[in-house]
Amino acid sequence: MSDQASQQISIIDMFRDIERELTADGAPFETTDIRIAGRPVRTYRRSAANFYGVLAEFETRFADNVLTVVDETCTYAEVFARARRFAVALYQRHGIAPGDRVGIMMANQTAYLVALIAITRLGATAVLYNSRSSAAEIASATTDVPSAVIVADPARIEILRTVNHGAALISTHEAGDPRTPAIDTVIAETIGEGARCPVPTDSVCAILFTSGTSGRAKGVQLTHRNLGNLVLNMQYVAECNLRIAARRYGLGVEDVRAFMPPVSALLIFPLFHVSGLSGLLSTMSSGGRIATMTRWNPAIAADLVHRHQLTLMSGPPMTVDELLQQPDAHRQLASLVNITPGGQATPPNLTGRIAATVPGAQRSSGWGMTETAGSVCTAGGALLAAFPDTVGPMSPTMEVRVTGPDGREMGSRTVGELELRGGLIMAGYLDADGSTTTDHQPWLRTGDLGYLDEHGLVYVVDRNKDIVISAGENISCAEIEAALMVGDEFTEVAAFGVPDKRLGERLVVAVTPGDGRSLDAEGVKELARQSLPGYKVPTEVLFDMSPLPRNATGKLLKRDLRARYSEREEVSRGGTPA
Repeated sequence: MSDQASQQISIIDMFRDIERELTADGAPFETTDIRIAGRPVRTYRRSAANFYGVLAEFETRFADNVLTVVDETCTYAEVFARARRFAVALYQRHGIAPGDRVGIMMANQTAYLVALIAITRLGATAVLYNSRSSAAEIASATTDVPSAVIVADPARIEILRTVNHGAALISTHEAGDPRTPAIDTVIAETIGEGARCPVPTDSVCAILFTSGTSGRAKGVQLTHRNLGNLVLNMQYVAECNLRIAARRYGLGVEDVRAFMPPVSALLIFPLFHVSGLSGLLSTMSSGGRIATMTRWNPAIAADLVHRHQLTLMSGPPMTVDELLQQPDAHRQLASLVNITPGGQATPPNLTGRIAATVPGAQRSSGWGMTETAGSVCTAGGALLAAFPDTVGPMSPTMEVRVTGPDGREMGSRTVGELELRGGLIMAGYLDADGSTTTDHQPWLRTGDLGYLDEHGLVYVVDRNKDIVISAGENISCAEIEAALMVGDEFTEVAAFGVPDKRLGERLVVAVTPGDGRSLDAEGVKELARQSLPGYKVPTEVLFDMSPLPRNATGKLLKRDLRARYSEREEVSRGGTPA
């Protein structure tokens, strides 16, 4: 047995031993199997009855800790006090009660937290609208998932005034319109804090939206149980990592815990995205502080990390890469202990750049989606070092299986579609007519291709739909992108298929060359040939698509890229784009 294989077995055995220790009967993360709407669900036994109970525990434990910096500096106690008053205002002014919907549509800021906490205290449903959407997309979202009240920043207020949404509006700042009061004015005019409104554990707590990369964005209904499981799962992962470190270095668990600082995070993902919400809750569960950004600027981000001595940064790989390339990155980013590229596959060259630029920081990896309230598996530290390509072991409350095209379960290391079930799975999609679609029962088909290894670790290979079928050969776009991103020739690469009468589809790549790089199309193809078989070499290379279209979380919009390509082809043929 090689040294590497021996080390892998040692680490996985240690992890599984700690997993059993933490999930045993009576342990902090004990699980139990229940049935919800007739389907089996595994959940944490000590999950709070509703999500406000989870949040209230944060205030109790960390009242005097600073929670927010940047737009304003507030402690946990100050944010929660404002939220309790705002909850009373929503009830007194608008009659908001359990089950009613209240929307939030704004850039990341303290007011977002105040509104979110207030809504959950009332037992109402928080609708986290995409604040970066176009006017047409906002009109669609507010029509498909209407709210009684929407709390928004001035930029979104202006758009909402042009949309027929039917909601009362509250602004984050004075809007110069008596019909749209500012949230601080509303809070100041409210007396008392009122009582919280407990609601059933499996009622809907929040509605987030899918990215819309493959069609119209859908409302995803997450329950109080889902979000309670999410927080406990993040605490479980942190405890696992802590105990692995203690065992590896021969220290006591409490000694390591005392040494670890609270998480303090640079929050790049927007809070309407499940990665942003997860980042917020992960930080709050350790009593840490968050620094928010209204728009991405790598120079400002580096300054925030240094000024506030932040320890955690997660974001799309492109933003992580830009941050690492700042002139004084070694010094400014030295406080980071964890860097998590998320939202898409991590390019191979980025892993090395993280290690070289911030040697004191560990990289984390994970896999999840809006429909699963965030990550269902996570890997970091020694586990990721031993298995660098995995996205981690499954959460204790989640089950995974791999199925082939015929629906039959596949063996280990055989690629198929990853399917999930467990306590993190959404209640269902909210349809435009108000009904709930629950076609994910009993297993949620993720649309992601991957496999399990002999240790039960998960590996994600590609999106099921992000495959080009050319001359009968299936070509993974992720594989092509990874092959071209191995070096520093490009800052971004997108592979996609376009219709071809002879091949069915042909493979095209759009690239953004790095500074000082000058490969031509043939040079790009030659680079691909170095690691790919001939049928996977792109037939066409595009240099004029930059910046590549992305959504608010940095995910490539392949649909938009194909549309831009088609329009250009139509114009080149002398036609008029549709």
